Parts: sequence; C-alpha cells; structure tokens
Amino acid sequence: MTIHIIPEWHDNAMRVPEFDDSLHQTQLFLSQGQDVILTIIDFLPNLNQVMLKNNLTAADVWSVYDVLQRVRLTDDRPVAITDFTWPQQAQFIYLPDRILVQVEDVQYATVWLDQAWQARIVAIDLWSAAGRTQQLLVDYRGFISRVTTFDTQGEVVRRDYLTPSGAVAVQETGDSGAVTTQQVWTTQTHFKNMAELVAVALSQHLASMPATDYIIMAQSQRATFLVNQVAPQQPVILSYQSQRTDPQLAQALLLHISGTVAYAVTDTQAQYDKIVAQLANPDELAVIPPYPVIATMQPSAQQPVVLIYWVAPSLEQADFEAVQAAMISQPEAIVFIETDQAHTAFDALIREASQTATNEHGLVDRASQEAYQGRFQFLPPQSEAKRLQYMSTARVLLDLGSAPDQFMQAAALTYGVPQINQTATPYVLPEKNGQIVTDQLSLVVALQHYLLAPQPNQLVRETAHELAQAHSDEYLWIKWQQVFNKIKQQRASS
Repeated sequence: MTIHIIPEWHDNAMRVPEFDDSLHQTQLFLSQGQDVILTIIDFLPNLNQVMLKNNLTAADVWSVYDVLQRVRLTDDRPVAITDFTWPQQAQFIYLPDRILVQVEDVQYATVWLDQAWQARIVAIDLWSAAGRTQQLLVDYRGFISRVTTFDTQGEVVRRDYLTPSGAVAVQETGDSGAVTTQQVWTTQTHFKNMAELVAVALSQHLASMPATDYIIMAQSQRATFLVNQVAPQQPVILSYQSQRTDPQLAQALLLHISGTVAYAVTDTQAQYDKIVAQLANPDELAVIPPYPVIATMQPSAQQPVVLIYWVAPSLEQADFEAVQAAMISQPEAIVFIETDQAHTAFDALIREASQTATNEHGLVDRASQEAYQGRFQFLPPQSEAKRLQYMSTARVLLDLGSAPDQFMQAAALTYGVPQINQTATPYVLPEKNGQIVTDQLSLVVALQHYLLAPQPNQLVRETAHELAQAHSDEYLWIKWQQVFNKIKQQRASS
C-alpha cells in the first residue's frame, strides 16, 4: 500500500510550513514504515528545505511543476551572486537578509537571501526608474524557475515558468489568469487558469498509480475543485485541519464531501462537532490528531527559573491581571506570552505595577522596577522547534482560548508540563496533569498551585505519560488503519 499525501502549501512558496497536518501525517506514516509519496501541486522552489527540516527525505516526491517545467534535476545546488551577469559598474551592498545592487547610485536589483540559510539566493527583484520590473525566483536545484513581469503600476503582467535551460514552459497571464503551455502528454495548449492545468497533470499522474493506493488530501476549496475535476480511481481521504477549515466556516463555505471522497478526518473533537452536521454520513468522519506525543519519563532537573508559557492568540485584561496576581507568590516566576496581538495596553499595566515593585530590602528603586518589567516577555508566534524548546523548561502551560492549541498540548504531555485551560480537552485530566478554570479567581489559585509545587511533580508526569499513550504515533497509526479498513469494507460491499 502506498499513501499519496497532497498538502495545501500554496502559501509556503518562500517558507517552511509549520503546524501542518500533511507534514505531520507524512512523518507519522514514515515512522511506521509505510510507503509515502508527497504529491506536490504547489509551486515550491524551496521544497528541499521542507523535506530536510522536517525529516521527510524518506518520502518519494512527485511535483506537478517539475512535470510542467520538465525538471529532472534532483541535487541541491545553491547559486552565487557571481553566477549572474551584472553591469560592469554594479556595486553590491551586503545586508543580513539581502544584497542591494546599485549602478551609478541607482537601485538596479535586490537579491533576496533565505532567512534560514543566509548564503542562499532565493529571489531577485529587478528595478527601473518606474519601479520593480521583474522578480526572478531561484529553484533550490540551481536555476531560475519563475519570472514575474510587472507593469508601471506594479500589477502582474505575466508569469513565465521556465525549464532548467531557460525556455518558457508555461506562461500565465496576469489579468485573466489564462495559461498557455506545450506538454508532450496532452495536445491541449490553452487552459482557463493554472488550476485547470494542474488538474489535468494530476489526473495523468494518478491514473498511472494502482487503484489500491490511498490519497490523503488537505481539505480546502481548491481540494474540492481538484477532486471533482480529477475523480481519482484511488479512495480519497480529506483532512480537515482547524486552521484551514475555521476560515471557511466563518465565510459559510460548504465543507461537504462529494461522491468521489471515501472518508474524512479532522484534528479535534471540537472541529468534528462543527463539520459533522454538514456531512450526509457522519460515520465517514474520524478524529485523528496530527501531532503524536513522544512521552519521556526521564527525571527533569530543578529549573532555576520558574517559567509560565502562555499561548494567547487574544489577550483579555482580566486574565492578564489574574496572572500578575498569581506571580506575586513566586518572585522568581516569569511569563512568556506568545501572541500576535498588540500589547501596548499591557505594557502600560506592567509599568504601572512596577512602580511599587520592591527589592530584597523592601525598597523601590530603578533596578527593582526593571526587574519586575523583565518578568513579562511578549513573543511573536513561534516555530515548532522554538515552542518545544520553551516547553522543555516550562513549569506550566497556560492557554485560555476556546480551542486550546493542540500542538502545545501535545508538547506539554511530552515534557510532563501541567496545563491550565478554560476548555476541557483529551490532553488534560483535571486535578492530575492540569486544571480547567472558570474565572479569574480559579485561574489565580491554579497558577499559584503549580508555581509553588515541588519539581518534578510526579503526579503530573505520571498522568502525562498515561495520556501520551493515547496520543502516541503507534496509537494514531492504529486509528489511521481503522480508516483504511473501513474504506476497504466500503469498496468490497459496493
């Protein structure tokens, strides 16, 4: 059995996807010795970073744009600034994330460097007196993969997708999206848009695969279009992840399963409850979390700093003041608040509270005020690796959202960290490895309990280990096998 996973990575052309169901499903299946083909329908000139950073190199890859652009190269080949031809008078100004190219003190080009691997060139913007004229995207295998041409108003005129030799393989018109192409596997040269061309190429590919394989497709409006256009012979499983489906639900977009889809999975019970009402057959939807828990029972050393990690997509003043009150009982406690919300108002609360912060002698001075302010650290949204790093040293995970962050809850189980939530989830057994709070007073009490509790907390760690068994990679694989078996039964009875 081969599993074809079709991610929804169109927003990741220049960055590595994070907290993505397709990515973690691929990791899970590979860990269980399954044959996986990542079927890439997105233009991803940085695909090697996705594969390397997430340990996916054991998976085979089929890329529709490699087919369209006739790319057979496989080796990683970074290009250098000297691989391009520049005007003789060009001057190069090196900055951390880019190289500015000037000719006679006029901007000629901006060479963009990869954020993770600073020496790698990923794109080049060309400029004239009227503004940006073209953008060149560099494929990780060492060639210009796409050239976007702009008019004087900065609007896209066309996009040319190139072969490694520099020939135009596909041309996409900027205003209408119409596509012109020359392919050996189809006589059609004109398509209404790129999605239609991708659908034809994907259909050709899947037609050559065994009908007994499985397709797991990240659910989206584009996925619905592709399923209906391609109608694969293989059973299709849609993967509904909250971060994709919530925006669709907010716009009242139907998430129905068409007749060509055999089954569906979603990431949480809360998401299941939202989606199941739209399905004709609720028995064709299962809850399978994308993030397995790897439990560790190794004893943790006493941490010199008492760290509260607070995941807060939205911050409420009453909750913030409750956390401030709880921290009075533990002078060594600091809180890292991960949020993309503006926190100017909360900075003012911190400064106000610092006016009465005393030192060890009971006096208020500048040092005591700065020390108090330093106990509250705001962080922008973090990567998976950074979050795991923070959780490995955290005393308590705080998440007061209506839908607690599933990745962080799994990470808390991994490291035996207690959790405080407002919403019950399968990741917390109240009074054992966490608390479900209902108001600010119960929040203060629960937080003080964990700030003052001895480390390591044996009950928390034992409960976390117990819950981890129900979220391990082996357990999640069993749930996937149950889905595959149900599909086999459906097909046998039809």
